[in-house]
Amino acid sequence: MVYYKTEEEVEKIRKSCELVCLTLAHVATLLKCDVTPLDIDKSAEEFIKDNGGVPAFKGYNGFPSSLCVSVNSVVVHGIPSDYRFKSTDIVSVDCGVKMNDYFGDAAYTFAFNDVSNEVMRLLKNNQRIFI
Repeated sequence: MVYYKTEEEVEKIRKSCELVCLTLAHVATLLKCDVTPLDIDKSAEEFIKDNGGVPAFKGYNGFPSSLCVSVNSVVVHGIPSDYRFKSTDIVSVDCGVKMNDYFGDAAYTFAFNDVSNEVMRLLKNNQRIFI
């Protein structure tokens, strides 16, 4: 069944999605060698809350974190850990926000500067940010 949204509801969804985008941009500034997924998760949670949202993933079916952070061969829904990023890593970050009773959700894959040519070929058709 299709549920049509009012203009007001669409605007609330847009605001939630906008906060997701701003959070992913914030995460991009944090991704450096020796930083951990736990570090960026903590900062992202504070950023979301400071901007009027609630981390949508935290507590969902027992999920312990605000972000899903998948490093290298982890495909999706990685749980942030104390792993320290290296210059050869690719990192996918999935962010969900609840704001005004509506959700926004998006993921982005970031590539560090020293990823291999093989990895770059795999990422070629996807947008990416080099850090």
